[in-house]
Amino acid sequence: MYRLQPALQNYAWGMTEVLEDLVGRPRSGAPVAEAWWGAHASAPALATAAHHDGADEAGLHAGDALPLDELISRIPETMLGPDLAGRWERLPYLLKVLAIAKPLSLQVHPTLDQAEAGFKDEDARGVPADAPTRTFKDRSHKPEMIVALTPMTLLAGFRPANAVAQDLVWLGQPCTRRWAEELANATEPTVALGEYIQKVLRDPEAPAALEALVEVGGRSGVPESLAVASAAALEFPGDPGALVAIALNVVRLTPGQACFTTAGVIHSYQSGVGVEIMANSDNVVRAGLTPKPVDIDLLVDLTDGTPTPPPRVIVEREGAVTRFPTPVDEFALSMVERGTAAFAPGPRIVLAVDGTASVHGERGSVSLSRGEAVFVPHGDGRLVVDAVGSTFVVEVPTTEV
Repeated sequence: MYRLQPALQNYAWGMTEVLEDLVGRPRSGAPVAEAWWGAHASAPALATAAHHDGADEAGLHAGDALPLDELISRIPETMLGPDLAGRWERLPYLLKVLAIAKPLSLQVHPTLDQAEAGFKDEDARGVPADAPTRTFKDRSHKPEMIVALTPMTLLAGFRPANAVAQDLVWLGQPCTRRWAEELANATEPTVALGEYIQKVLRDPEAPAALEALVEVGGRSGVPESLAVASAAALEFPGDPGALVAIALNVVRLTPGQACFTTAGVIHSYQSGVGVEIMANSDNVVRAGLTPKPVDIDLLVDLTDGTPTPPPRVIVEREGAVTRFPTPVDEFALSMVERGTAAFAPGPRIVLAVDGTASVHGERGSVSLSRGEAVFVPHGDGRLVVDAVGSTFVVEVPTTEV
């Protein structure tokens, strides 16, 4: 097993103190938005060998450390298992904890085919991998799920076109009345919502609509969708992405509830602290609420305009284990609370978010305190987690029992 020291990300939307307190780092006073426990090449966790019987297969003795991506690349079959090593050649998921004080950018992620095509295109055009204008950082899609540790507010997926139209009328501007009429009369709502994004991001009258959105947020009886979009408009003055936000479902999560977003679904996390699990990718196309580049044409091409209910996850509970099912191959997330659970061989990350946990593999054991994590490779066999509090376990889906 390998203890993991996360990579911290100091984005401006992060909270102060929360993540540093969680992982036992000194408080810097600066916003810290994300802690990454994973093997993404841009910010891998540091893995420290926790065994005590000489060198392991990677040549590490107890206390030796390597970035997790480098450790896995040394002996992929031992770390991932022969099947996963042949399929992905790297850890297929990325585990994070997010601490959100201000809205994240509105964003959408590509499908696998779109990511592969986009990556090849940018490579062919000579766009450097670390260029700010680079969109496709890798060849992967990026399905993701957030599990709330505190109350959270999210935006995810399109609302029905007629509901968006009703809210636009509240703003009382010529352009919002025009947009509302077009949505209300649309024969193809999926197409109409995609067109709405283009209009609000490009319309020269959008500034007037944004001013009206800021004003309406302080009124009593205002619809929830407008209130959340108005708060975003206050955080990002003049950003038309707040008008896109009006078209999205507001999702309120209480601790233990989860939201899953797949390719083509515009979403934005607005506030709160949560555990996030995703495919090991950094492919993001932004729709607004950000100073970073917004590629409107690509955004519309990748976005699925189909109205959907809020994408909540229906959890499954059995004894001490809560599972958060998702229709993806890269990850499966479970939470063990005040009890014991077993997990099949594979590359697993175990993170204690509350209380303590004991992690037992076939080649050793590790004790975790709050905010500590461990990587348990496939070579350590079956895993048993005994949690006193709440502990998350990420694995790759398997049919093995």
